[in-house]
Amino acid sequence: MSHAVFQLDGITKTYPATGAEEAFVALSRVDLDIAKGEFLSIIGPSGCGKTTLLNLLAGFLKPSTGTVWRSGLANPAPGPDRTMMFQDYALYPWMTVAENVGFGLLAKSLPRRERDEIVRHFIRLVRLQGFEDKYPDQLSGGMRQRVSIARALAPDPAVVLMDEPFGALDSLTRDEMQEELLSIWAETGKTFVLVTHSIDEAVFLSDRVIAMSAKPGRIQTVLDIPLARPRRPDIRTRDADFLELKQTIFDLLHHGRGASHGPSAGGH
Repeated sequence: MSHAVFQLDGITKTYPATGAEEAFVALSRVDLDIAKGEFLSIIGPSGCGKTTLLNLLAGFLKPSTGTVWRSGLANPAPGPDRTMMFQDYALYPWMTVAENVGFGLLAKSLPRRERDEIVRHFIRLVRLQGFEDKYPDQLSGGMRQRVSIARALAPDPAVVLMDEPFGALDSLTRDEMQEELLSIWAETGKTFVLVTHSIDEAVFLSDRVIAMSAKPGRIQTVLDIPLARPRRPDIRTRDADFLELKQTIFDLLHHGRGASHGPSAGGH
């Protein structure tokens, strides 16, 4: 892949034995390329190493064997080129919306006027105008997640890593946030990598879906999602190709079968 933002080469991650617990192999022999500007989702059963893989991309963990390549660097430490979003919003309750969005900019030594303009831009992007001076406990769950998205994007990272960011939301709000996220992804052109347990979410958002198997965590299949963009909300219930892709992933995850719609490893 000529424009890969990440290349994972023979990644294994083993957590050492502690006390009575044996060593645990979270990931085994993972090879994967992630393309610049793509939306990639990782899905699989609990214990398949999805979050471990995301933390390796973030630089929070180092592989036991193999190499994570990022811009020519092997196993890079965390940096401003990557940002992580979590399910629990991770907002500072004592800060306003505007202060939370601008928090990541403080380390960049930007003039106050420039920081304020960036904050205004991303508050507009997530449609929270008029809520700049509100605190997180004054917002709905969906609005808090919008603040999290704006805060993740404000420092201008190349890659946005997301660990079940919509898992705590109700079904209707979750659908709305997915549609919002696709609009933001299309406007910014950034690379998004999402960990999810939702097959519907993975198919709706992604260019490719990584289906993983557990014990140890391995990439079972990489599926291309050749659905036209932009994606209308009613594609979830009315589009035969969408429903077929969902069924394919369901079969892979639950029965270990299903036709592959893409290569079994990296490639885009």
